[in-house]
Amino acid sequence: MSRSIDQHLLKEDAQKFMGTFLAEHKKWLQRKAGGKQCDLSRLDLAGISLKNALLPRAILVGTGLQQAQLEDADLSESDLFGAKLEGANLKRANLKRTILRGVNLKSADLSHADLEDADFRGGLVLGDSPDETIGMEQSDLSACLMDFARGQRAKLSNVDLSGASLREANLKGAELFGSDLSGVDLTGANLEDADLSDTRLTDAKLERTILKGARLANSMVSEDALARAEIDSGALDEINNVKLSINLDTTGDFKSLPQDLRIALAQHFEWLQSNGERGTRAIIKSMSLRKLKLRRQNLTGVSLYSCDLSYADLSFANLVLADLEKCNLMNATLSGALMFGTNLKGAFLSGADLSNAHVGAMPIFGADGKRTGKVRKTDMSAANLSNVKFDGVDTDSIVK
Repeated sequence: MSRSIDQHLLKEDAQKFMGTFLAEHKKWLQRKAGGKQCDLSRLDLAGISLKNALLPRAILVGTGLQQAQLEDADLSESDLFGAKLEGANLKRANLKRTILRGVNLKSADLSHADLEDADFRGGLVLGDSPDETIGMEQSDLSACLMDFARGQRAKLSNVDLSGASLREANLKGAELFGSDLSGVDLTGANLEDADLSDTRLTDAKLERTILKGARLANSMVSEDALARAEIDSGALDEINNVKLSINLDTTGDFKSLPQDLRIALAQHFEWLQSNGERGTRAIIKSMSLRKLKLRRQNLTGVSLYSCDLSYADLSFANLVLADLEKCNLMNATLSGALMFGTNLKGAFLSGADLSNAHVGAMPIFGADGKRTGKVRKTDMSAANLSNVKFDGVDTDSIVK
Protein backbone atom coordinates (compact mmCIF):
# COMPACT_ATOMS: atom_id res chain seq x y z
CA MET A 1 0.00 0.00 0.00
CA SER A 2 1.45 3.39 -0.99
CA ARG A 3 1.87 6.16 1.53
CA SER A 4 0.74 9.69 0.78
CA ILE A 5 3.31 11.31 3.09
CA ASP A 6 7.02 10.60 3.17
CA GLN A 7 7.67 8.79 6.44
CA HIS A 8 10.91 10.65 7.22
CA LEU A 9 9.39 14.08 6.68
CA LEU A 10 6.36 13.10 8.69
CA LYS A 11 8.39 12.17 11.72
CA GLU A 12 10.37 15.44 11.54
CA ASP A 13 7.42 17.80 11.19
CA ALA A 14 4.08 16.03 10.79
CA GLN A 15 2.01 18.98 11.85
CA LYS A 16 3.63 21.33 9.29
CA PHE A 17 2.81 19.10 6.33
CA MET A 18 -0.65 18.02 7.45
CA GLY A 19 -2.33 21.22 6.31
CA THR A 20 -1.41 20.51 2.70
CA PHE A 21 -3.02 17.10 2.75
CA LEU A 22 -6.13 18.37 4.48
CA ALA A 23 -6.49 21.00 1.76
CA GLU A 24 -6.06 18.38 -0.99
CA HIS A 25 -8.63 16.15 0.68
CA LYS A 26 -11.12 19.02 0.88
CA LYS A 27 -10.70 19.63 -2.86
CA TRP A 28 -11.19 15.89 -3.47
CA LEU A 29 -14.44 15.94 -1.51
CA GLN A 30 -15.58 18.93 -3.55
CA ARG A 31 -14.41 17.25 -6.77
CA LYS A 32 -12.15 20.15 -7.59
CA ALA A 33 -8.93 20.07 -9.62
CA GLY A 34 -5.85 19.14 -7.59
CA GLY A 35 -7.88 17.19 -5.08
CA LYS A 36 -6.59 13.95 -3.61
CA GLN A 37 -8.14 11.54 -1.12
CA CYS A 38 -6.20 11.62 2.14
CA ASP A 39 -4.42 8.30 2.75
CA LEU A 40 -2.44 8.16 5.99
CA SER A 41 -2.41 4.39 6.29
CA ARG A 42 0.15 2.89 8.71
CA LEU A 43 1.86 6.19 9.41
CA ASP A 44 3.02 7.24 12.87
CA LEU A 45 0.88 10.24 13.82
CA ALA A 46 1.02 9.76 17.58
CA GLY A 47 0.24 12.97 19.45
CA ILE A 48 -0.70 14.95 16.33
CA SER A 49 -3.38 17.64 16.55
CA LEU A 50 -6.24 17.27 14.08
CA LYS A 51 -8.83 19.27 15.98
CA ASN A 52 -11.77 20.23 13.78
CA ALA A 53 -10.13 18.43 10.83
CA LEU A 54 -12.40 17.66 7.88
CA LEU A 55 -11.48 14.08 6.98
CA PRO A 56 -14.69 12.33 5.93
CA ARG A 57 -14.00 9.22 3.79
CA ALA A 58 -10.27 9.41 4.56
CA ILE A 59 -8.10 6.28 4.69
CA LEU A 60 -6.26 5.69 7.98
CA VAL A 61 -5.79 1.91 8.01
CA GLY A 62 -3.39 0.92 10.79
CA THR A 63 -2.47 4.57 11.44
CA GLY A 64 -0.77 5.34 14.76
CA LEU A 65 -2.89 8.02 16.42
CA GLN A 66 -2.03 7.38 20.05
CA GLN A 67 -2.76 10.44 22.23
CA ALA A 68 -3.83 12.34 19.08
CA GLN A 69 -6.09 15.40 19.39
CA LEU A 70 -9.13 14.68 17.21
CA GLU A 71 -11.64 16.78 19.07
CA ASP A 72 -14.56 17.85 16.85
CA ALA A 73 -12.91 16.15 13.83
CA ASP A 74 -15.09 14.84 11.02
CA LEU A 75 -14.05 11.25 10.27
CA SER A 76 -17.43 10.09 9.03
CA GLU A 77 -17.35 7.12 6.62
CA SER A 78 -13.56 6.95 6.96
CA ASP A 79 -11.62 3.69 7.10
CA LEU A 80 -9.73 3.41 10.41
CA PHE A 81 -9.35 -0.37 10.30
CA GLY A 82 -6.75 -1.40 12.88
CA ALA A 83 -5.94 2.20 13.87
CA LYS A 84 -4.07 2.73 17.13
CA LEU A 85 -6.01 5.32 19.12
CA GLU A 86 -5.03 4.63 22.72
CA GLY A 87 -5.67 7.72 24.83
CA ALA A 88 -6.83 9.77 21.83
CA ASN A 89 -9.15 12.74 22.31
CA LEU A 90 -12.23 12.22 20.11
CA LYS A 91 -14.65 14.45 21.97
CA ARG A 92 -17.61 15.34 19.76
CA ALA A 93 -15.90 13.68 16.78
CA ASN A 94 -18.07 12.62 13.87
CA LEU A 95 -17.54 8.87 13.40
CA LYS A 96 -20.84 8.17 11.71
CA ARG A 97 -20.63 5.01 9.56
CA THR A 98 -16.86 4.90 10.18
CA ILE A 99 -14.98 1.60 9.92
CA LEU A 100 -13.24 1.05 13.27
CA ARG A 101 -12.71 -2.70 13.12
CA GLY A 102 -9.79 -4.11 15.08
CA VAL A 103 -8.98 -0.73 16.65
CA ASN A 104 -7.29 0.00 19.95
CA LEU A 105 -9.21 2.78 21.69
CA LYS A 106 -8.14 1.91 25.21
CA SER A 107 -8.69 4.90 27.53
CA ALA A 108 -9.71 7.14 24.61
CA ASP A 109 -12.25 9.95 25.08
CA LEU A 110 -15.31 9.55 22.83
CA SER A 111 -17.71 11.59 24.95
CA HIS A 112 -20.48 13.25 22.93
CA ALA A 113 -19.10 11.60 19.74
CA ASP A 114 -21.39 10.56 16.90
CA LEU A 115 -20.95 6.78 16.54
CA GLU A 116 -24.14 6.07 14.63
CA ASP A 117 -23.78 2.94 12.46
CA ALA A 118 -20.03 2.80 13.21
CA ASP A 119 -18.41 -0.66 12.98
CA PHE A 120 -16.21 -1.55 15.97
CA ARG A 121 -16.05 -5.32 15.46
CA GLY A 122 -12.70 -7.07 15.63
CA GLY A 123 -10.62 -7.50 12.51
CA LEU A 124 -7.16 -8.71 11.57
CA VAL A 125 -5.58 -8.63 8.12
CA LEU A 126 -2.13 -9.29 6.74
CA GLY A 127 0.16 -6.36 6.01
CA ASP A 128 2.79 -6.12 3.30
CA SER A 129 4.41 -9.33 4.52
CA PRO A 130 3.01 -12.55 6.00
CA ASP A 131 4.60 -11.63 9.34
CA GLU A 132 2.89 -8.24 9.52
CA THR A 133 -0.70 -7.87 10.65
CA ILE A 134 -3.00 -4.90 10.99
CA GLY A 135 -5.75 -4.71 13.60
CA MET A 136 -6.87 -6.85 16.53
CA GLU A 137 -9.09 -9.93 16.72
CA GLN A 138 -11.08 -8.12 19.41
CA SER A 139 -11.37 -4.33 19.34
CA ASP A 140 -10.21 -2.78 22.62
CA LEU A 141 -12.45 -0.05 24.00
CA SER A 142 -11.64 -0.82 27.62
CA ALA A 143 -11.68 2.13 30.04
CA CYS A 144 -13.06 4.28 27.20
CA LEU A 145 -14.98 7.45 28.05
CA MET A 146 -18.13 7.42 25.91
CA ASP A 147 -20.55 9.47 28.00
CA PHE A 148 -23.39 11.03 25.97
CA ALA A 149 -22.11 9.34 22.78
CA ARG A 150 -24.66 8.70 20.02
CA GLY A 151 -24.20 5.11 18.87
CA GLN A 152 -27.52 4.07 17.38
CA ARG A 153 -27.14 0.75 15.54
CA ALA A 154 -23.38 0.72 16.16
CA LYS A 155 -21.73 -2.66 15.61
CA LEU A 156 -20.01 -3.48 18.90
CA SER A 157 -20.19 -7.28 18.87
CA ASN A 158 -17.38 -9.17 20.67
CA VAL A 159 -15.75 -5.90 21.76
CA ASP A 160 -13.87 -5.34 25.02
CA LEU A 161 -15.71 -2.48 26.76
CA SER A 162 -14.72 -3.49 30.28
CA GLY A 163 -14.46 -0.53 32.63
CA ALA A 164 -15.80 1.92 30.03
CA SER A 165 -18.17 4.76 30.87
CA LEU A 166 -21.29 5.10 28.72
CA ARG A 167 -23.39 7.34 30.94
CA GLU A 168 -26.43 8.74 29.11
CA ALA A 169 -25.15 7.26 25.82
CA ASN A 170 -27.66 6.43 23.08
CA LEU A 171 -27.06 2.86 21.90
CA LYS A 172 -30.55 2.16 20.64
CA GLY A 173 -30.50 -0.86 18.33
CA ALA A 174 -26.75 -1.38 18.81
CA GLU A 175 -25.20 -4.84 18.33
CA LEU A 176 -23.31 -5.82 21.49
CA PHE A 177 -23.51 -9.60 21.11
CA GLY A 178 -20.80 -11.41 23.09
CA SER A 179 -19.08 -8.24 24.29
CA ASP A 180 -17.36 -7.75 27.62
CA LEU A 181 -19.30 -5.08 29.51
CA SER A 182 -17.99 -5.98 32.95
CA GLY A 183 -17.76 -2.94 35.20
CA VAL A 184 -19.27 -0.66 32.54
CA ASP A 185 -21.15 2.43 33.71
CA LEU A 186 -24.41 2.50 31.70
CA THR A 187 -26.22 4.92 34.00
CA GLY A 188 -29.08 6.50 32.08
CA ALA A 189 -27.96 4.93 28.79
CA ASN A 190 -30.51 4.02 26.12
CA LEU A 191 -30.11 0.40 24.98
CA GLU A 192 -33.62 -0.03 23.65
CA ASP A 193 -33.81 -2.87 21.10
CA ALA A 194 -30.06 -3.50 21.47
CA ASP A 195 -28.65 -7.02 21.18
CA LEU A 196 -26.96 -7.89 24.49
CA SER A 197 -27.06 -11.65 24.01
CA ASP A 198 -24.13 -13.52 25.58
CA THR A 199 -22.69 -10.32 27.06
CA ARG A 200 -20.85 -10.13 30.37
CA LEU A 201 -22.42 -7.41 32.50
CA THR A 202 -20.69 -8.37 35.72
CA ASP A 203 -20.69 -5.40 38.12
CA ALA A 204 -22.16 -3.12 35.42
CA LYS A 205 -24.00 -0.01 36.60
CA LEU A 206 -27.53 -0.10 35.17
CA GLU A 207 -29.17 2.73 37.07
CA ARG A 208 -32.00 4.09 34.86
CA THR A 209 -30.61 2.15 31.89
CA ILE A 210 -33.29 1.65 29.23
CA LEU A 211 -33.36 -2.01 28.20
CA LYS A 212 -36.85 -2.20 26.75
CA GLY A 213 -36.90 -4.53 23.75
CA ALA A 214 -33.25 -5.46 24.30
CA ARG A 215 -32.17 -9.05 23.68
CA LEU A 216 -30.60 -10.43 26.84
CA ALA A 217 -30.45 -14.16 26.08
CA ASN A 218 -27.70 -15.86 28.09
CA SER A 219 -26.23 -12.57 29.29
CA MET A 220 -24.31 -12.69 32.54
CA VAL A 221 -25.87 -10.12 34.88
CA SER A 222 -27.23 -10.03 38.40
CA GLU A 223 -30.88 -9.45 39.19
CA ASP A 224 -29.84 -6.71 41.63
CA ALA A 225 -28.31 -4.70 38.79
CA LEU A 226 -31.32 -5.24 36.52
CA ALA A 227 -33.67 -4.08 39.25
CA ARG A 228 -32.37 -0.54 38.69
CA ALA A 229 -32.89 -0.67 34.90
CA GLU A 230 -36.00 -0.22 32.77
CA ILE A 231 -36.72 -3.67 31.29
CA ASP A 232 -39.65 -5.52 29.77
CA SER A 233 -41.67 -7.85 31.94
CA GLY A 234 -40.43 -11.39 31.45
CA ALA A 235 -36.98 -10.28 30.35
CA LEU A 236 -35.44 -12.18 33.25
CA ASP A 237 -36.54 -15.44 31.64
CA GLU A 238 -33.87 -14.97 28.97
CA ILE A 239 -31.03 -14.22 31.33
CA ASN A 240 -28.58 -16.63 32.87
CA ASN A 241 -28.50 -14.95 36.28
CA VAL A 242 -25.11 -16.11 37.45
CA LYS A 243 -23.12 -13.76 39.65
CA LEU A 244 -19.62 -13.93 38.25
CA SER A 245 -16.42 -12.29 39.38
CA ILE A 246 -14.02 -12.75 36.50
CA ASN A 247 -11.06 -10.56 35.61
CA LEU A 248 -11.40 -9.79 31.91
CA ASP A 249 -8.39 -7.57 31.28
CA THR A 250 -6.83 -9.53 28.43
CA THR A 251 -7.79 -11.55 25.36
CA GLY A 252 -6.26 -14.58 23.72
CA ASP A 253 -3.88 -14.54 20.80
CA PHE A 254 -5.65 -15.56 17.59
CA LYS A 255 -2.49 -15.05 15.55
CA SER A 256 -1.33 -18.48 16.70
CA LEU A 257 -4.42 -20.27 15.37
CA PRO A 258 -4.20 -22.47 12.28
CA GLN A 259 -5.57 -20.62 9.25
CA ASP A 260 -8.47 -23.01 8.65
CA LEU A 261 -9.56 -22.65 12.28
CA ARG A 262 -9.40 -18.86 12.09
CA ILE A 263 -11.57 -18.89 8.97
CA ALA A 264 -14.03 -21.29 10.60
CA LEU A 265 -14.28 -19.11 13.72
CA ALA A 266 -14.81 -15.97 11.64
CA GLN A 267 -17.72 -17.68 9.89
CA HIS A 268 -18.96 -18.95 13.27
CA PHE A 269 -19.04 -15.46 14.80
CA GLU A 270 -20.96 -14.20 11.76
CA TRP A 271 -23.38 -17.10 12.26
CA LEU A 272 -23.87 -16.19 15.92
CA GLN A 273 -24.27 -12.46 15.29
CA SER A 274 -26.85 -12.98 12.53
CA ASN A 275 -28.80 -15.68 14.42
CA GLY A 276 -27.93 -18.20 11.73
CA GLU A 277 -28.85 -16.02 8.75
CA ARG A 278 -25.21 -15.61 7.65
CA GLY A 279 -22.00 -17.56 8.16
CA THR A 280 -21.86 -21.15 9.37
CA ARG A 281 -21.36 -22.85 12.69
CA ALA A 282 -17.74 -23.85 13.28
CA ILE A 283 -17.51 -27.65 13.18
CA ILE A 284 -13.91 -28.83 13.53
CA LYS A 285 -13.05 -32.50 13.81
CA SER A 286 -9.85 -34.26 14.90
CA MET A 287 -7.63 -31.16 14.55
CA SER A 288 -4.41 -30.83 16.52
CA LEU A 289 -4.76 -27.75 18.74
CA ARG A 290 -2.23 -28.87 21.30
CA LYS A 291 -0.89 -26.12 23.60
CA LEU A 292 -3.06 -23.54 21.83
CA LYS A 293 -3.76 -20.26 23.67
CA LEU A 294 -7.51 -19.65 23.73
CA ARG A 295 -7.64 -17.78 27.01
CA ARG A 296 -10.82 -15.68 27.36
CA GLN A 297 -11.97 -16.39 23.80
CA ASN A 298 -15.64 -16.59 22.90
CA LEU A 299 -16.20 -20.14 21.64
CA THR A 300 -19.94 -20.27 22.24
CA GLY A 301 -21.49 -23.23 20.41
CA VAL A 302 -18.26 -24.20 18.60
CA SER A 303 -17.87 -27.91 17.79
CA LEU A 304 -14.34 -29.27 18.28
CA TYR A 305 -15.24 -32.93 18.17
CA SER A 306 -12.31 -35.26 18.95
CA CYS A 307 -9.71 -32.46 18.68
CA ASP A 308 -6.38 -32.59 20.52
CA LEU A 309 -6.49 -29.76 23.08
CA SER A 310 -3.95 -31.24 25.45
CA TYR A 311 -2.07 -28.59 27.44
CA ALA A 312 -4.24 -25.88 25.81
CA ASP A 313 -5.04 -22.70 27.73
CA LEU A 314 -8.82 -22.28 27.81
CA SER A 315 -8.94 -20.36 31.08
CA PHE A 316 -11.92 -17.97 31.34
CA ALA A 317 -13.00 -18.94 27.81
CA ASN A 318 -16.69 -18.92 26.88
CA LEU A 319 -17.49 -22.56 26.12
CA VAL A 320 -21.24 -22.28 26.61
CA LEU A 321 -22.98 -25.02 24.59
CA ALA A 322 -19.67 -25.93 22.93
CA ASP A 323 -19.19 -29.50 21.71
CA LEU A 324 -15.93 -30.97 23.06
CA GLU A 325 -17.01 -34.60 22.85
CA LYS A 326 -14.09 -37.06 22.83
CA CYS A 327 -11.55 -34.23 22.92
CA ASN A 328 -8.11 -34.79 24.40
CA LEU A 329 -7.91 -32.18 27.17
CA MET A 330 -5.10 -33.77 29.13
CA ASN A 331 -3.48 -31.17 31.42
CA ALA A 332 -5.52 -28.41 29.76
CA THR A 333 -6.29 -25.25 31.74
CA LEU A 334 -10.03 -24.52 31.99
CA SER A 335 -10.02 -22.51 35.21
CA GLY A 336 -12.79 -19.92 35.35
CA ALA A 337 -14.22 -21.04 32.01
CA LEU A 338 -17.94 -20.67 31.26
CA MET A 339 -19.08 -24.24 30.66
CA PHE A 340 -22.86 -24.11 30.90
CA GLY A 341 -24.28 -26.86 28.72
CA THR A 342 -20.84 -27.86 27.40
CA ASN A 343 -20.65 -31.35 25.90
CA LEU A 344 -17.59 -33.24 27.21
CA LYS A 345 -18.85 -36.78 26.71
CA GLY A 346 -16.00 -39.23 26.49
CA ALA A 347 -13.39 -36.47 26.77
CA PHE A 348 -9.93 -37.23 28.18
CA LEU A 349 -9.58 -34.69 31.02
CA SER A 350 -6.82 -36.34 33.02
CA GLY A 351 -4.83 -33.69 34.89
CA ALA A 352 -6.99 -30.80 33.60
CA ASP A 353 -7.51 -27.73 35.76
CA LEU A 354 -11.22 -26.84 36.03
CA SER A 355 -10.92 -24.85 39.24
CA ASN A 356 -13.68 -22.22 39.59
CA ALA A 357 -15.17 -23.15 36.20
CA HIS A 358 -18.87 -22.31 35.84
CA VAL A 359 -20.94 -25.39 35.05
CA GLY A 360 -24.60 -26.29 34.97
CA ALA A 361 -27.70 -26.25 32.81
CA MET A 362 -28.26 -23.81 29.95
CA PRO A 363 -31.79 -23.08 28.70
CA ILE A 364 -32.24 -23.64 24.98
CA PHE A 365 -33.80 -20.82 22.97
CA GLY A 366 -35.55 -21.13 19.63
CA ALA A 367 -35.05 -19.07 16.48
CA ASP A 368 -37.60 -16.57 17.84
CA GLY A 369 -35.43 -15.95 20.90
CA LYS A 370 -37.91 -17.61 23.26
CA ARG A 371 -37.32 -20.54 25.60
CA THR A 372 -38.05 -23.96 24.17
CA GLY A 373 -38.53 -25.44 27.65
CA LYS A 374 -35.44 -27.59 27.17
CA VAL A 375 -32.09 -27.31 28.95
CA ARG A 376 -28.65 -28.70 28.26
CA LYS A 377 -26.41 -29.64 31.16
CA THR A 378 -22.64 -29.75 31.37
CA ASP A 379 -22.06 -33.37 30.33
CA MET A 380 -18.93 -35.29 31.33
CA SER A 381 -20.39 -38.76 31.05
CA ALA A 382 -17.84 -41.43 30.09
CA ALA A 383 -15.06 -38.83 30.43
CA ASN A 384 -11.69 -39.61 32.01
CA LEU A 385 -11.66 -37.38 35.10
CA SER A 386 -8.57 -38.70 36.86
CA ASN A 387 -6.62 -36.02 38.75
CA VAL A 388 -8.92 -33.25 37.53
CA LYS A 389 -8.91 -30.11 39.70
CA PHE A 390 -12.52 -29.29 40.58
CA ASP A 391 -11.82 -26.67 43.27
CA GLY A 392 -14.72 -24.24 43.53
CA VAL A 393 -16.86 -26.18 40.99
CA ASP A 394 -20.41 -27.31 41.67
CA THR A 395 -19.82 -30.90 40.59
CA ASP A 396 -23.45 -31.79 41.43
CA SER A 397 -24.42 -29.77 38.34
CA ILE A 398 -22.37 -32.02 36.03
CA VAL A 399 -23.69 -35.11 34.29
CA LYS A 400 -21.11 -37.83 34.93
